[in-house]
Amino acid sequence: MTRGLIWFFLGAWARIVDVFRMLSSMAELLFDTFYAAVRRGRTPNLSLMSQINRQILYTGVEAFWLVGSIALLCGSAIVLVAMLNMPRFGVGEYFSKILVIVVVGELAPFAASLVVVGRSGTALAAYIGTMRVSREVDALEVMGIDPIQFIVQPAFVGIVVSVVCLNVYFITIAILGGLTLAQFTTGTPVGIFFGNMLEALQFKDVAFTLIKSVAFGLIVALVSSWHGLQVRNIRGVPMAAINAVVGSMFFTIAVNVILSLGYYAL
Repeated sequence: MTRGLIWFFLGAWARIVDVFRMLSSMAELLFDTFYAAVRRGRTPNLSLMSQINRQILYTGVEAFWLVGSIALLCGSAIVLVAMLNMPRFGVGEYFSKILVIVVVGELAPFAASLVVVGRSGTALAAYIGTMRVSREVDALEVMGIDPIQFIVQPAFVGIVVSVVCLNVYFITIAILGGLTLAQFTTGTPVGIFFGNMLEALQFKDVAFTLIKSVAFGLIVALVSSWHGLQVRNIRGVPMAAINAVVGSMFFTIAVNVILSLGYYAL
């Protein structure tokens, strides 16, 4: 019994040490990426811009249909639930405020980041992992090109920009979907709907959702890039993609809770 407890605590301690090493390594990668953005390297600016544009195209533009569909369904569902339940409390006309609070504050940045995790986080981890296995990363280093500046930095910029744009796009489609449903079911005037919405929407809410989307984009890019760089053989590529999804979702949820608690507490 005593020996079993000892092995249990030793295993738990080893796991804690591994987690701290992983966080330290991710922090180092984040620092190297920001440092690569401010220093000059051998990578041509035209090449960097081309990679950033491709990342934005794949992560942001090609995800518009999926994010738009989710936003339309979510906005309609929120308004439908609000219209069915809020009249019981005599506040049925305020469902547009509920839509703004739920979508802008919590749902939009989180949903946009989850779509990016599923589509682009896995692809980025597998892409970098394949480059590690095929020795392309080593070839870049031999040529004097920093792999962080050439591979990771464009992914960071492209993913962060995409998450921010998808966040704004999600909010727009969700609100329009809620308005459309309200028009067809209750005939709520557009002026009243938008008046209540603008009354509930404040500048600090917009700033908060943009901060969240930037943070979530950084998390997805950082976790996916880090897991891709840890690949040592071909069997590690699918594991890197899986770990990128799991890690990105975990850190996104954790940071979302922390930011929300801090925002509403203040």
